[in-house]
Amino acid sequence: MKNKGRFIQISLTHIIMILFLVMLLFPTAVMLSTSFKTFDSVLTWPPTWISEDLQFVNYWTVWVGEYQFYKPFLNSILIAGSVGILSLTLGTPAAYAMSRYQFKGRKLFLFSVLATQMFSPIVLLVPLYKIVINLGLINTFTSVIVGRTAFALPMVIWLLLGYFENIPRGLEEAAMVDGCSLLKSLYRIILPLAGPGIATAGIYAFIMGWNDLMFSLTFINDASMSPITLAMSDFVGKNVVLWHEMMAAAVISILPVAILFSFVQRFLVQGLTAGAVKG
Repeated sequence: MKNKGRFIQISLTHIIMILFLVMLLFPTAVMLSTSFKTFDSVLTWPPTWISEDLQFVNYWTVWVGEYQFYKPFLNSILIAGSVGILSLTLGTPAAYAMSRYQFKGRKLFLFSVLATQMFSPIVLLVPLYKIVINLGLINTFTSVIVGRTAFALPMVIWLLLGYFENIPRGLEEAAMVDGCSLLKSLYRIILPLAGPGIATAGIYAFIMGWNDLMFSLTFINDASMSPITLAMSDFVGKNVVLWHEMMAAAVISILPVAILFSFVQRFLVQGLTAGAVKG
């Protein structure tokens, strides 16, 4: 009876998980289905999942046709890639120092870094806009990259901190006994061992830059510099929304993030929980 009850319990758990997964995937399925329809078939009732005449031309029109979506796509690659590189450049030495050196106020500093995640970017938008204006950085990629990096950096530091704390200090000490300097041991031993964590943190920062809308909307006025988040508004007219083409653009825009996240999902969870029980 116990085994039977346990089997029923496991089955119910699996059914609930499957239903929950279906709910999560339903919007994605609608988006993918709509991207292959014509404008008229999107508005027909009752709706159909698979159109009789699949419109692959929607992707051509969006990518290189009327909308030239590849241009904002490349702009987003530039912004997101720069955010990822800059976040790792600043976050890696900061996380390493926090994991290896004990000093007064260390816990307070780490808490302060994490506390910055409680602030919405919109709260700091006005002062950031004034700073960008005074520095003459309005309508530049630099303003968006720096602004988004400031909000991605705290989580990058915490992700890397967990990985560095799980690497035994004896490896560095042994390397220095053999003649390596601190920087050399960091480069040759610590960074390769923390490679999955560094990749995870970098991709997290990349996703933050990829999904940016607020800074791009505030700091960029030139349409040729728009990232994909701003370019999506091109499909909305005064009296009509071109859902079929918008959904094709949405499918294109989520592909890089979906591919990257599929590679680092387990490392992301590991980095968030690493060192959680340590003082």
